[in-house]
Amino acid sequence: MPYIEGRSRARSLGNVQAVEQAIQVGAPIQYDETAQSPHYNYWRERAEHEVWFEDARSIRVKLALAGEYQLRGVSIWNIMRYFPQLWLVLNNLYQIEKLP
Repeated sequence: MPYIEGRSRARSLGNVQAVEQAIQVGAPIQYDETAQSPHYNYWRERAEHEVWFEDARSIRVKLALAGEYQLRGVSIWNIMRYFPQLWLVLNNLYQIEKLP
C-alpha cells in the first residue's frame, strides 16, 4: 500500500501461512462483514502491508452462495497450498462425488 506500478510486489501466502504470519508480527486478525473475509495489516520496513485470506467462516459463507443461487457445483483451486479447513467445510456442507 499504495500500489506503485513496476515497483510494488505482493507475496503469495497460503491461508495457514497468513494466520501464522499474523501471530508472528502481532497483528490482530479482523473480519470484514461486507467481504466476509478475514484480514490484517502490519508494518515492515516503513511500509504497511495488508493481508486478506480465507478461513472456515469465509469459505462457508462463499460456498453457501452456490445453494442460494442454485448452482450445480463449485470448483476449488488448491494447488500447492494445503488448507485443511476448506476440506472440513466442504465435507460438512456437501456430498462430494468424484466424476470419471
